[in-house]
Amino acid sequence: MKFELLLYIFSYFSLSLLIQGYQDLWRVKRLKNTVYHPPLLLAMTRHWLSLFIGVVAFSSFYYVKHLTGKEVSIDPLERSSQIETMVLQSWSDYVRNGWGKDIYHPISHQGNDNMAASKEPLGWIIVDTIDTLLLLLNNTQSEHRRDQLIQNVQLCTEWCQKVLSYDIDSPVNIFETTIRMLGGLLSAYHLTQTTANSTIDGQVFLTQAVDLAERIKPAFYESPSGIPYSSINLHSGEAIRNHVDNGASSTAEFTTLQLEFKYLAYITGVTEYWSLAEQVYKPLYAENDLLNRYDGLCPIYTIPDTAKFHGNNIRFGSRGDSFYEYLLKQYLQSGEPIYYELYRESIEGMKRHLVRHSSPSGFLYIAEKPWGLHNPASAKMDHLVCFMGGLLAMGATEGYKIEEARRQPWWDSIREEDWHLATDLTHTCYQMYHQTPSGLAPEIVVFNDKGAREVKENGWWKSPTGDFYIKPLDAHNLQRPETVESIMFLYHLTGDKKYREWGAEILESFEKNTCIHCDDASKKAYSSLDNVINEPFKRKDNVESFWLAETLKYLYLLFQEDVDLKSTIFNTEAHPFPKMDRERLLDLNLSTGWSI
Repeated sequence: MKFELLLYIFSYFSLSLLIQGYQDLWRVKRLKNTVYHPPLLLAMTRHWLSLFIGVVAFSSFYYVKHLTGKEVSIDPLERSSQIETMVLQSWSDYVRNGWGKDIYHPISHQGNDNMAASKEPLGWIIVDTIDTLLLLLNNTQSEHRRDQLIQNVQLCTEWCQKVLSYDIDSPVNIFETTIRMLGGLLSAYHLTQTTANSTIDGQVFLTQAVDLAERIKPAFYESPSGIPYSSINLHSGEAIRNHVDNGASSTAEFTTLQLEFKYLAYITGVTEYWSLAEQVYKPLYAENDLLNRYDGLCPIYTIPDTAKFHGNNIRFGSRGDSFYEYLLKQYLQSGEPIYYELYRESIEGMKRHLVRHSSPSGFLYIAEKPWGLHNPASAKMDHLVCFMGGLLAMGATEGYKIEEARRQPWWDSIREEDWHLATDLTHTCYQMYHQTPSGLAPEIVVFNDKGAREVKENGWWKSPTGDFYIKPLDAHNLQRPETVESIMFLYHLTGDKKYREWGAEILESFEKNTCIHCDDASKKAYSSLDNVINEPFKRKDNVESFWLAETLKYLYLLFQEDVDLKSTIFNTEAHPFPKMDRERLLDLNLSTGWSI
């Protein structure tokens, strides 16, 4: 912010001189003396100097425009109220036109077939949204909205009790079902235990969570290694391999079940859930010599029968991201040091192999290694990678505010380095929004980095600063949460209002460019965006469940006060779980059952 202020001061000074230069030019035209006359020489010198500085001023303003935020209101009550309205508008539209369906199309106002092939509902939208409604219920300042939220939470509770059944004779993806459905049910149960409204009975959410976990559980027993196959039939218990990639499972998928199953073990006392979730790690690390051969960085596919990696593609985007996320978050959840140590190894590997900078502005980004760890990097980065800003910040501070964290005995130069990586990456991700015409980021960008392998093609959109490109097929925006997630974490860890300014700017862009029936409050809703570059910004007839479950939730938390990040752990779908009590863990004999 100090640098930006200096730019503004310099620009003001430069423009003043430019005006003076034009005044000098006018005087020059009136002078009749020879070119050797001192006043004329002085006037001409000031004129050309002021023109030169004027060009610099213009460049400064251009730089300021594209690298700093717009002036937006960050009043927390105003923004919280706005987000509550947006949540209720999106939710009410779904209730009116798509209730009970797992897929909803807000433009055509209809629900579509459910996620399971049998067409029976998993609660994809309903279960994923309950804890967002509860969060708003616990924090809203509006009595009218409180009444609306109570009614809608009760509607969800009744649906889960009377309609929802996981006795589904159809294969479902284990990862998605765990993070959204099991995670959503568990966080809903957790929040009902802390809500001031006693009319909401959270027991139904726990009952459904146990039933679902029991139906997923056989997947852990099917393969010889203990690494589950990709899908399971919730009725028969048959585990099903991935139909492509030689049956390989996504590495991030089977390593992103642990927070949910461990929390269920913590609530119920059933230690089997804990041990099943943990059993995937020992063969994964041992069979691949993960720390020595790969520096803690995982290829994105694993053969579940052998626990061997399949292929060499390493990235922190899709199919790789939450492997690293759940290493740190298991440590934050239960305090087990092995997970922090493994997280540290992976982050050091990331620094050695993947951290790069764009040209000309030097934006920090996390590259990919699609051809293997020791081959050239790709300058492609998924928007999904933007969660890493928040993760690195939490890994450095463990939820303490930054100044307090720096006073802890465990603070060291490595954590300081991680902290700066966190702030730099989050700034990069903000720029992916700030520089597009719509103010919204695309699904994927390619950075301008001559040291990374990526062939530029005609038709790629170039950002105003020249630091990144957008391919035509990657220009859509699905209202993803990762950037506002990191912004939320960094605000509460620093108190720096610029993060609220960034979040408010992104919120305004969502409000303006993803709304439908924008001028009719009774019908207003929100939809994904087909293209973040080309105006008019065409909406896609689709809204993902994470719009309500994650994106609006993180934006809402950004404008709340006193969010305690030391006692709350968010799963990868933004479902909050409490930090586990050490005494209860000891009483239940819940601890790490493996070692490197």
